[in-house]
Amino acid sequence: MTNDYSAGNTRRTERRQLSDDKDTVIVTKLVSKGERLEIDNGTTSVKLDALLLEGLSWQHDRASVDELLDSDTTVSTDPAATAADADNGITAAETADPMTISSEYSHVLVGDTTTPAGDALVITTPGRGSTITLGVQSLRYLAAVDDTYVFSGWFRTPFGPEDTPIEGPL
Repeated sequence: MTNDYSAGNTRRTERRQLSDDKDTVIVTKLVSKGERLEIDNGTTSVKLDALLLEGLSWQHDRASVDELLDSDTTVSTDPAATAADADNGITAAETADPMTISSEYSHVLVGDTTTPAGDALVITTPGRGSTITLGVQSLRYLAAVDDTYVFSGWFRTPFGPEDTPIEGPL
């Protein structure tokens, strides 16, 4: 079998399976004219590039993700993410063998960890020092997003959240 790495052909280079007591989500790194992370809940999937993942990592409060995605509490009540927060969190660089998703604008590390409430995905933007942890419950919901344009709301400030040294206080 020969591999076709020509332009336009997508390679799946890394794959992780995350589970909780209810479901399983597959997270895959895709490479084709750029790198993206595919989150697949078995029914639907979403592909996020490095910039969208960086915007996601900026969210200090998962309730803001719920608000943007017009959800009641799906992300903010995620048991695996809440358990990870209780353990003082972890960055993707601290996970075993993190994936990198990069573009000319952004560089993100994506790792997985196990909490008492199930597996979780850790998304870290090292250059910004921002991290978010999302459990399978959150990832299932993100996979169902049919238009990634909704994430553009995070880019009202082009250099990140306003509560950083670059953008100033909120």
